[in-house]
Amino acid sequence: MQFEERVETSNTMTRYCTKCGATNDEMAQFCTSCQAPLTQVAGGGYQPMQSVNPGAMTDWKAMGADKKVTAGVCAILLGWLGVHKFILGYTTEGVIQLVLGVITCGLTNIISIVEGIIYLTKSDEEFVRTYIQNKKGWF
Repeated sequence: MQFEERVETSNTMTRYCTKCGATNDEMAQFCTSCQAPLTQVAGGGYQPMQSVNPGAMTDWKAMGADKKVTAGVCAILLGWLGVHKFILGYTTEGVIQLVLGVITCGLTNIISIVEGIIYLTKSDEEFVRTYIQNKKGWF
């Protein structure tokens, strides 16, 4: 026996919300995401995709990039105490760094100097994405 699988293609068009950018069915009157009224397409043609916020810039400082310099300098100067970990909200890593720093008489400062340099050389966007949003605790 031989089986055939038929795949039907849909010719439905999608409409994009000019407020939030969500994709909607062509017959929708309101956005399924933000409930904003969808504009009517003139002449029954297509609606080109538009950018949601043209020219908008992300404020990385407000998202946590303001901690970059503080954490970087503290990592270089006071690294064996784990201060930079506490600044970034990594309590467990900070306690580990502090305990190891006391046990090894500050030899863990080498790791902290490397971390401080990494913090300071990352762009604000990379710093926020790596250490604030993704919560990468070490290096």
